[in-house]
Amino acid sequence: MSEKLTCHACSAKSLTKFLSLGKMPVSNAYPTQKEIDQGNEYLYDLEVGFCDSCKMVQLTNFVPYDKYIVPDQSGKTNYAFFSSTSKAMQAHFADFAKQLQTEYLKPGQNVAEIGGNDGIMLQSFDKDYHVLNIEPSSNVAAVSREKGIETIEEFFNEDLAKKLVKQKGRFGAIASSNVVLNIHDINSVVKGVEHMLDKGGVFAMQDPYLGRILQDKAFDQIYDEHVWYFSVSSLSNLFERHGMEVFDAELHEVHGGSMRVFASRKGEREKTSRLQRILEQETELQMDTILPYQQFAADVEGIKNELRTLLDGLKSDGKRIVGYAAASKGTIILNYANIGRNYLDYIVDSTPFKQGRFIPGVHIPIVSPETFRANYPDYALLGARNHEKEIMGKEGDFIRNGGKFIVSIPTPKIIK
Repeated sequence: MSEKLTCHACSAKSLTKFLSLGKMPVSNAYPTQKEIDQGNEYLYDLEVGFCDSCKMVQLTNFVPYDKYIVPDQSGKTNYAFFSSTSKAMQAHFADFAKQLQTEYLKPGQNVAEIGGNDGIMLQSFDKDYHVLNIEPSSNVAAVSREKGIETIEEFFNEDLAKKLVKQKGRFGAIASSNVVLNIHDINSVVKGVEHMLDKGGVFAMQDPYLGRILQDKAFDQIYDEHVWYFSVSSLSNLFERHGMEVFDAELHEVHGGSMRVFASRKGEREKTSRLQRILEQETELQMDTILPYQQFAADVEGIKNELRTLLDGLKSDGKRIVGYAAASKGTIILNYANIGRNYLDYIVDSTPFKQGRFIPGVHIPIVSPETFRANYPDYALLGARNHEKEIMGKEGDFIRNGGKFIVSIPTPKIIK
């Protein structure tokens, strides 16, 4: 019988570890050669557990914020990804904003986004609304302001929510996307949201969906920043503890399979049949027990072995292989499977900040797309499968020259 740990969400001593991915670096901390030479890269045990009490899946150990949110010399924090660089993301968030406007908001209401990055969603709201971006990272916050969006550089919690209500009144809608799963004190988030919302107000949060992670065997969604892995049932339990309830949920393909959940204060909105169907599916999959997570752990080990076998075969045939996209998902796969420069010559990425640096842990160099296109390899291992279609669309010349992409999840294979 596994030792029961303390749940970070409900504080019950009912958390059971079911997966260990071993020693892992901070996934987004791309080191320079000088930093590698210094030899002090931070490593931690990447382990995942299931709470029998509140049903929340979570990291058993949270990496301290200061290990991956590192201020620069001026004291400002910077985030490595600008959401607006992806056209697919621009369209997705424009639809998200339209949904909130047409279904839940009245003109003139306050709208806030927690962790709104460079303003990619808030820029799509009509001028009738008062929008606020709560974004702690200085570099993306600056771009948000350049778009004319009011932006404050702070981390969201209950205390900030109380200050904002005093300054601005209450909010008709609060949104977040790929943010709440990163926040350690999740109870403070829900308390803050409950305090900020106007009567009938809606909290719309979108994060990777645990059911899809299980279905796709998507262990690349598991890394230091992602401390929570949400199901509808675990979120229902969370909101219930703070006077709120989930009234609707919908599934999206974005980021490898996400769930958009809508919550309000108890009794303010009618629960949808769509929500009920998802809850029924979770019960059928036994997601309120540890059984599917134990099977997931076995599947993950199988993927690691299959990927190494595939790459070993290509290397033995003398093929050149590189990685494509220096993303957190790829960092996890490469480190868990121990795939370094013995397999991949380099990783290509279009983000200038990452170029000239290295993949954390395995220390594969990161180069520009120009380097990739100057001398195409035989194969490219995708490090950001959630952008697979967009990447393949950009790299038509590589494919026409005989190049092939490799995916790792759910089954390692060469894309024909």
